[in-house]
Amino acid sequence: MNVLVCAGCGHRLCEPVRLLAELPERPLNSGRKNADGSRQAPSTVPRGTCAVDPEPSGAPFVPHPDPDWAGAAVPGVAVADPDGPGFLMSAGPRDTLVVHPEDTRGHLLGDDDCQDSGCCGPTGQQGPNFLCPGCRAPVATLFAECYGPYETHFLPAAVRLVSA
Repeated sequence: MNVLVCAGCGHRLCEPVRLLAELPERPLNSGRKNADGSRQAPSTVPRGTCAVDPEPSGAPFVPHPDPDWAGAAVPGVAVADPDGPGFLMSAGPRDTLVVHPEDTRGHLLGDDDCQDSGCCGPTGQQGPNFLCPGCRAPVATLFAECYGPYETHFLPAAVRLVSA
């Protein structure tokens, strides 16, 4: 088992996790409420695991060169370009480490400056919304809005995966 630690100060940022060979297919939310009353889709990775997402993740966002493209700007979600026709695409970091959000509970500090929220949770569109509690460096983005998958992405340059 491994844990993610802050690359800057070494602070532990999650529960022990096992690295998966690849990122599982993202589940989509049915739009129905879960047993606990939330409307989040299931997490992309099971508790106690993590996976590398090879695709760009999160901010910044740039207009897609094809105005007819309507792909995902944030995991599983298309974002309309407010300044023109078409949609935005992520130009954020590749190879983020995706973990189940519950595996980070109590290990991360919310960023009060990030007021990124949809109707049910953070959309991840403003960029990293979690800080390292040890040094306050931005380390992760929680995607928890009801229309997309439920997952936390750690910035590859901000963390290290070390043996637990």
